[in-house]
Amino acid sequence: MENLIITQIANKTSLLFCFILLSITNLHSQNPNPNTALDNTIQDEMNLERFPGASTIIVKDGKIVWVESYGFADVANAIVVQDTTVFLLASMSKVFTGTAAMQLYESGGVDLDADIDNYLPFPIDIPNYSSEPITLRQLMTHSASIDDNFTAMGTYYGYPDPTITLEDCIERYFSTSGVDYNASQNFTNNAPGTNYNYSNMGTALNGYITEVASGMPFDDFCDINIFDPLCMEKTAWHFSDFEPGDVARPYSYQGGNYVAYPHYGFADYPDGQLRSTVMDLGNFMIAYLNGGTLGNNTILSPESIDEMWSSQIPGLDPTQGLNWYQEFFGSATLWGHNGGEDGVSTDMYLDPINNIGICVLTNGEGDAFTICEELYQYALTLNSNTGITSICEDILGLEEGNNSLNEIEFYPNPVKDFVIIDTKTNENVKYEVYSITGKLLVSGILNENNNKIKLTGFSPAIYLLKIKNETFKLIKTE
Repeated sequence: MENLIITQIANKTSLLFCFILLSITNLHSQNPNPNTALDNTIQDEMNLERFPGASTIIVKDGKIVWVESYGFADVANAIVVQDTTVFLLASMSKVFTGTAAMQLYESGGVDLDADIDNYLPFPIDIPNYSSEPITLRQLMTHSASIDDNFTAMGTYYGYPDPTITLEDCIERYFSTSGVDYNASQNFTNNAPGTNYNYSNMGTALNGYITEVASGMPFDDFCDINIFDPLCMEKTAWHFSDFEPGDVARPYSYQGGNYVAYPHYGFADYPDGQLRSTVMDLGNFMIAYLNGGTLGNNTILSPESIDEMWSSQIPGLDPTQGLNWYQEFFGSATLWGHNGGEDGVSTDMYLDPINNIGICVLTNGEGDAFTICEELYQYALTLNSNTGITSICEDILGLEEGNNSLNEIEFYPNPVKDFVIIDTKTNENVKYEVYSITGKLLVSGILNENNNKIKLTGFSPAIYLLKIKNETFKLIKTE
């Protein structure tokens, strides 16, 4: 399937290969507007809600105007929370799944109001309403008449990551031949578009449609089109993408003690498995408040954000946008999403009128909304001139020798089991193949007698090929 987002830079016979290297200045973190009274209020609320740790951030007018972290990421080992500590986002993840879907919509890859069967390898119908189509817009507004069957969903968990794929999960749950299909428990008895029913599995299905329509795994799609452009270097869908010590451990509070959960994930992961830091989320909030742009990089158009931040189903729930929903802070109306899972409570809300974004990440099971309210009231008083600018820009470094990069030929393309490289040189040439997230997968030496790179067993995706010799190099410039 044609990739609808990534611009292809290679034709079928020649390769012009370049690395786009992303750099961010990590800002830990001198809080630009410290406030002892606010610190005390937040810590009091943490004690009340039994949060062992929390990270908080405020952005305003394109800058970070507050960032502060408290407590412990790991109680037993006394590891304190830092501004770079990674937290499970739970249902806050849904705004990222919605963002990915809107990117595909902008590129023409999907239609928000078309029947989703147009994109799926098997049909999905609401029992008793098989003639009524389900649409992406309904999935993004929880009005598709899809219910959460927690008995089935409980089998999708893995520790620390799920052991079945998103594709397997969706087929098991929605296909009439799937092992978890249940007409009465997986769906509501309503026609699509006529009833509001919050649905995790509806969002998982949305993520799977993005995967199928884009032709690449959903997590890779988000890496390329959201996280990399916004320099969200510590944001990923799977636990295996992190150093384990970077991730806050989730906790419950029982009998006067914090009790740790094991790190976990679930195969329906687009509905809640994303992990991130407040610093990365600061970039995301700034981009949304700036019409989809951070620095020179754009993830969405202003028109798409306006659509996501508009009431979609006023007759069912007037506060519901596209994955985002309205939350009221006194007389102010903000757009956001919260999240709750075992050992996790998260909140993120944006005020496009005052250009303010606030986020609270915790590794406990209480309610952080009061902390959000305190942060928002403080944000209204702040002058963004005292804030910190997050640096995120594309940096391309390329040094050529006498040979043109276009002289390197490779075929076939698309690749199946192997790719043949003709480097137009008698020298030994080192090659490296990376995943799109930058993980080295295979490396070796090419020469006249060995010009094949075996890719047997590689799943369908986009990979990065790096070739070096003495005549040209790909270099990073700071």
